[in-house]
Amino acid sequence: MTSQPKMKSLAESYLRFLQLAKAIESHPTAPPIDANEGALLNALSLHWMAGKPLAVREAMTLDTLGSPSTLHRRISRLKTMGLIEDKSSPGNLRIKLLVPTQKTMSFFDKMGASLSKSMK
Repeated sequence: MTSQPKMKSLAESYLRFLQLAKAIESHPTAPPIDANEGALLNALSLHWMAGKPLAVREAMTLDTLGSPSTLHRRISRLKTMGLIEDKSSPGNLRIKLLVPTQKTMSFFDKMGASLSKSMK
């Protein structure tokens, strides 16, 4: 019989967060996205949060997340699922910026609540 290793508070909090996040991601109301779509959604949302949302053309240059054609398919899928939407660029109406929807922000709220809960 092996005993569980004694964990430090932060490590334990992080592992608890992973457990809670997994539970949220597998819940029937969570968006049905795979890890690659999730990474793209996170990247797009981080750019948006920094006040620099990406246009579709810019998003397709995120080569660590896939080839341009793969990224285009993932962007289309995230749009179809209602997780991102196009917003016209203030300076050029032909440029469509990718921004998270309220559905995505609600999902991030649940993830944030899990993080907060794991820290208690």
